Amino acid sequence: MSMWKQPKILEWVSALFLFLLLREWLLPMQQLTDTGILWPFFVIAAGVLFIDVWIPYRGLTLPIKLIGLLWLLHTTLFDTPFFGTEWLVELYGNVLRDLPLALKQNWADMSLVSRNAMFDLVLVILLSMLTYLVLEQRQGLWFVFLTELYLCVLDTFLPYDASAGIVRTLIYGFLLLAVSHLMKMTSIATLAGKRGRVLGNSLLASLMIIVVSVGIGYAAPKKDASWPDPIAFLTGSDKNAPVGVMKKVGYDNNDERLGGPFLQDDTLVFVATTNERSYWRGDSKDLYTGIGWEKGKREYESILDPQKYEWKDSLFHGFETKKVNASLEFKGPQQFATVFYPGQLNKVSNYAPPNATVVYDLIHQQLEVRAGKTNLIQPGSNEKSVIGPNPSLLKLNEYHVEAEVPIVSEKAVTQAGTDYPEDIKERYLQLPATLPPRVKELAQTVTKDAKTPYEKVRAIENYLRSSGKYKYETKDVPVPQNGQDFVDHFLFDSMRGYCDHFSTSMAVMLRTLDIPTRWVKGFAPGERVGTDGQNNEIMEIRNKDAHSWVEVYFPEHGWIPFEATSTFMSPVRFHYDLQTEQPQFPIPLPELGNTTTPDRGDGRLDQLEEGDSASGKRFSIPWQVNVGVIALLAVAGMAALRRKKDIQVWWLRRQMNSDRSTHYKERYNLLMRMVESIYVRRQAGETLREYVSRLTIPGDKRQDLRYLTEMYERAVYGFQEMEQKARTVAEQLIERLLRQLKP
Repeated sequence: MSMWKQPKILEWVSALFLFLLLREWLLPMQQLTDTGILWPFFVIAAGVLFIDVWIPYRGLTLPIKLIGLLWLLHTTLFDTPFFGTEWLVELYGNVLRDLPLALKQNWADMSLVSRNAMFDLVLVILLSMLTYLVLEQRQGLWFVFLTELYLCVLDTFLPYDASAGIVRTLIYGFLLLAVSHLMKMTSIATLAGKRGRVLGNSLLASLMIIVVSVGIGYAAPKKDASWPDPIAFLTGSDKNAPVGVMKKVGYDNNDERLGGPFLQDDTLVFVATTNERSYWRGDSKDLYTGIGWEKGKREYESILDPQKYEWKDSLFHGFETKKVNASLEFKGPQQFATVFYPGQLNKVSNYAPPNATVVYDLIHQQLEVRAGKTNLIQPGSNEKSVIGPNPSLLKLNEYHVEAEVPIVSEKAVTQAGTDYPEDIKERYLQLPATLPPRVKELAQTVTKDAKTPYEKVRAIENYLRSSGKYKYETKDVPVPQNGQDFVDHFLFDSMRGYCDHFSTSMAVMLRTLDIPTRWVKGFAPGERVGTDGQNNEIMEIRNKDAHSWVEVYFPEHGWIPFEATSTFMSPVRFHYDLQTEQPQFPIPLPELGNTTTPDRGDGRLDQLEEGDSASGKRFSIPWQVNVGVIALLAVAGMAALRRKKDIQVWWLRRQMNSDRSTHYKERYNLLMRMVESIYVRRQAGETLREYVSRLTIPGDKRQDLRYLTEMYERAVYGFQEMEQKARTVAEQLIERLLRQLKP
């Protein structure tokens, strides 16, 4: 028999469908773990299938697979030449040192090289057994069933949408079983005439089953789920509570019951052309009920001619401001009767339809659009009728707003004091009687070193954003049980949620400290898609950009927005003009002492845990290993491709590890150059905050980068020296990012 066999076309087709099934097992790793790339695993799967189909001798396939595995490890983890011994020495030394740790299942202390080598070796062995059972023994039904079960479990109990994968697996599995059946039938039908008929009938039957089953499942009417989302149900949701049902993100006027998981929605809402990125403010609410927000007393002003009306100091005053001009055009299927504006509104114009009037909520600064004017007849026969806004709501297609955003003086808000007006205290310090005392106790603990209200605001904001205790999550979000306070549940039980959880918690915690706050909602700035002829930015705002934040009242200055959600960066500018040697409020210090570096799973292009620093102990490779490597190379007779190195990233990493200067600015600039090399380049005119917010990276890395960026801006633009504690934390964050960043 020849060393190489001539596989039939059906064998290659079976191998293809098996590879597609294996792909469904690997795809969730990138979303559910910290795995950076998947192509090495795909290469292993494809390589094992190709070798097992092409080579008839099982004993010969093993050394060829080992040679391929060594090439893959060298390509993804080493920079030295493949035919050199240096990387083999390091690989052998790491495996020899970490083997006892693997036997004790102490994966965290193993080196990256050892973890990848052992995982890849186990993967090769498992795939070899799988190809033997499925392709040679034709026992594929159990593997198809197991793949479907695996995807169903992920879709039900983990934040992974496997609906498309389940359908794909159904199709791939049916086709794999059909081809296996055809191969068996062709071996039975020996006569040429019967062989063609058997093949045709079997193929037709298989295709009919697939088309009918998938078509019926797709087209048939489907009854709504009778149970809430299992994740929310199992983590504390009442089964009859509608909040436990998965919903889509978006702007909604009903905030009476917050929480519950939601799905991201990329539906376009409006396109804005503006000279300044800012949050798009829609409404504010002041009454916290323990499960959501409502509006208390309201005062309305009817504006029959919005084109000529101007607002002044409706939100804040006493600060330097920047004028903002923005044109909003609603292009998506959703429109709103609320006017969205950046910062503090001055004027609304160029709106369509042109018959609009406005009802202005003086207390909450909300503009509600009405469909023209109408005669309002006052009670009493002797009263004359007056002209007022139509009670019917009107949704504008487009409008232009003139507004101003503050450049907040840190000195002014620090010295603002606590002389709050009585109406402010009465409305914006309200809390439900059922609020658990531990919420206030936590707020007092977080702000124990803060002296002024502004310092307390920053302390709580930084605690929610940077302590590492609270995770930004949208799908796996448990909801409070009946009677449990929303903020208390988030702060002490679930510790995960999205903007509604963070902003509500900040507002309530500050109210327990007698600092007036309110809850604000609208949209985040959106995504930049271009510029116009005047160099204004064109922003696309989608449903997923719906957002909530906090406004805090400062005497003599008004309402200032703050951002508690770790994955968002407030566009409000602060002028750090305090003329003191020490900062007036606690530096936002992430708690690093009780946290560990997250397990990066099987991330491929992570650099070694110790960077490029020299190891303390060198391992000498035994002569038997050299003989074995030479023998394997001789038997296989295969050459390996040289890897193409990312020289720039490698050089920057070496420079960061070798030059541990105490100058924070230089270290930060090197880090950002590395981030640009790995992810995406910073655009011309884009600020550091804008660039960090635009990056598509996991939330923990974005949080660290935002913290480092804030410290950099404080050092560069605020002319303030960093405290030793802040400098130490910043250096620890830089080291953590160096370990986590991967191309």
